[in-house]
Amino acid sequence: MKKQRRKQIILWVGSFLLLLIISACTPNANNSVSDEQKEESEKTVQYTTITGKQIEIPADPKRVVYIGQTIGDFLAMHIPVVGNNLPQDIPSYYEGKFEGIVDVGNPGDLEKILSLKPDLIINGYYKAEADHNEALSKIATTIPFNPALPYTERVKEMGNIFGKQEEAAQLIARFKAQSKEMFDKFQLAEGETATVFYQLGKTLYVMGNRSLGAIIYGENGFAVPPAVQKNILDKEGVSFVNISEEVLSEFAGDHLFVVVQDDVESKTEADRLLQRPTWTTLPAVKKGNVHVVPSEWNTDNLLALEQLFEQMPQWMDQQ
Repeated sequence: MKKQRRKQIILWVGSFLLLLIISACTPNANNSVSDEQKEESEKTVQYTTITGKQIEIPADPKRVVYIGQTIGDFLAMHIPVVGNNLPQDIPSYYEGKFEGIVDVGNPGDLEKILSLKPDLIINGYYKAEADHNEALSKIATTIPFNPALPYTERVKEMGNIFGKQEEAAQLIARFKAQSKEMFDKFQLAEGETATVFYQLGKTLYVMGNRSLGAIIYGENGFAVPPAVQKNILDKEGVSFVNISEEVLSEFAGDHLFVVVQDDVESKTEADRLLQRPTWTTLPAVKKGNVHVVPSEWNTDNLLALEQLFEQMPQWMDQQ
């Protein structure tokens, strides 16, 4: 009996030691997952910025701060934005879309951005705020970005940054098809032009091919008036120009889209402009081809495009 008991004890001890050895040799599952996640977040890829500089950026960023006005693109492409200079007057198409995104202000509060612990910062104000851009780059990898590009170019660049090239191509193709369908219904004559005016306070601007202009002058869209081409599109870095009433006729196309900022001064000035002889004598005005547009639609961000293609036919029907 004693011998048998001794054998059982030896077996138990041996089994226990074997379990300890196996346990020591097997990595902890939780640690393994944690290490894998850490390795994944630390993976980088080479990226050439719009300034021509080659940098390393996170391959799969999890916490992105975007400083720029096209936040709708990021939301539509399901990019994990934790901070943005959110609009103060929220357009209808952003309703309920900003949950979990912190407003970092313009051009981005450094302390607030630091507290968000971003692994990537996309800076649309890199030209205007060079020192600020340098400060941002000390918080996390910072990419200069041009939100003024037409959506087709802007979204393609986002696809390159976030490894979403296929998704970007699909979105661009989808909205191009919707744009073509809309413009086909308008049955525009060859060379039929349009101008986008923007009333902001007492200043009147003519827009180029950015924001609403990117849709107006898009593929299958309106032709660009010569003065808009010469003074805006042909000049590098120029997206709009402010003009006086005296040169209205030079810029005015066959259709006039008038964007009015949503404030008392802008509305008052727009009403005054629309009554002036310099305006009422324009050929487009005489033909009833004037389309007044709420300022929230002066955009080409992806989140707004679906509704924008429904809004434009309504503006065109207004006489």
